Amino acid sequence: MAISEKRRKSLILLAMTSMTSLIFLNATLLPVALPTIQRELVVSVVGLQWIINAYLLATAVFVIAGGRLGDLFGHRRLFCIGVSIYAIASVMGAFGQTGWWLIMSRAIQGTGGALMSPSGMSIIIHTFSEKERGRAIGVMVAIGSLFLSLGPFIGGAFTQYLSWRWAFLINPPIALLGILLTLRVIPKSQKLHETFDFLGFFTLSAGIFCLTLGLMQGKVWGWGSWEVVFLFLLSLCFFIAVRGFEGMARHPFFQFRLFKNRVFLGGSLLILCAQFILMITVFWPLYFQKVLMDSPLIAGLITAIGTIPLMLFAPLSGHLADKRGARLPISIGFTCLVLCFIWFSYFLFHHHVPLLFPALFAFGAGISMVMTPVSSATLSAVPPSKTGVATGMYNTLRFTGATIGVAVLGAIQVNVQDDLFSESLKKNGATATLDPSVFEGLLNGLPHSLEAAKALSADSLAYVKGALIEASTVAFSLTNSVTGVVALLALVITRIAFKKT
Repeated sequence: MAISEKRRKSLILLAMTSMTSLIFLNATLLPVALPTIQRELVVSVVGLQWIINAYLLATAVFVIAGGRLGDLFGHRRLFCIGVSIYAIASVMGAFGQTGWWLIMSRAIQGTGGALMSPSGMSIIIHTFSEKERGRAIGVMVAIGSLFLSLGPFIGGAFTQYLSWRWAFLINPPIALLGILLTLRVIPKSQKLHETFDFLGFFTLSAGIFCLTLGLMQGKVWGWGSWEVVFLFLLSLCFFIAVRGFEGMARHPFFQFRLFKNRVFLGGSLLILCAQFILMITVFWPLYFQKVLMDSPLIAGLITAIGTIPLMLFAPLSGHLADKRGARLPISIGFTCLVLCFIWFSYFLFHHHVPLLFPALFAFGAGISMVMTPVSSATLSAVPPSKTGVATGMYNTLRFTGATIGVAVLGAIQVNVQDDLFSESLKKNGATATLDPSVFEGLLNGLPHSLEAAKALSADSLAYVKGALIEASTVAFSLTNSVTGVVALLALVITRIAFKKT
């Protein structure tokens, strides 16, 4: 039975929207479940960070290849492959019994997401005319933002009433719908008979991986250890090699000459900063559950306050950018973020959630005022013939910013908390000989920490708990302060890069 053109376009939009919503939902679904995952699978704090960062790292590495591979082999085919990988990895994650299995599943899941995202956008661009395209993308992003906002609440509800494993099991049915619709209504895509820049892909991927691994393992191996120093030097060498190999490839992944454009360079730096800032949402649910002792559902509801404004302010930011240029909404957005983190850093010590609501709302408003204008202005600054490679570079930098954000903020959180907790135990005669690492999981209810706590007197146990809460709070406050400094830096970049826009 033939399908009308209008209905075909509607079904294509449904297919792409379902997959966008899937990715948006997973961005905020899992962080709320991390304390429960840590308790059930006995995962270290660094392991929890790897569960998040494995996904982001794989996406950062493969997203630039995903767009290129779609051009070479057909976007419909690559989209279906990416969705299939995403669904299979989700099933693997749902049945994971160890932290390492979950990390591996998340890495595969991120690879699938990286393959389907560029192809999905390309399918939308080729399906809808210029007059229809803006509305189609707007619908897709709006519905995706709704799921982004609902993610913390859904994740909290799954964790509290069913199981954190449903955060993975929700993906395959949606993925199956997307694949069936894609095969039904989207024709085979044209292929380009061009070469793939394997050398550029390898060197760029290796540079991002070495940098992330060094940042993530700094606490475990020691920041001055030869392994960490070697990884940082190696990542620098790989990034330099990417620049050197650019002239050797007919169709290079990264074209550094695009950074000569002030707006494109500034926008690329801003999306790095914005994604770095966005990763603070990974740590907020940990604070709400670990320090404030809230349930996963309540932690999800609190975190959702910071995502709901995305739906309200995203259209406003686009309208303001059209009328007044990108500089104004981006400046307003980063100003809101700076104020958010100043507020957060101070009122965390009161351990009273309602005091944090203004900061959470300012965060959602600030991020939404930044994202759309930055993307539009940055990609519009390059010639039409360079839009494809510019989009690939932009997406790689976006996910790299997220990867670095989790690694840096996680390193600050873990190092500061451990150092302060150790110092506090040494100040008390009754706890001076205790091993801090044994009790670091006490607030999360880790079995070995609870077992060790049984040997302590009531006074000693109360002191250990109090010291751990204080150390965690100071660490969370410092983490928010560092994120605020990044927001302030981004505000300065905005004023410089978008001076004439």
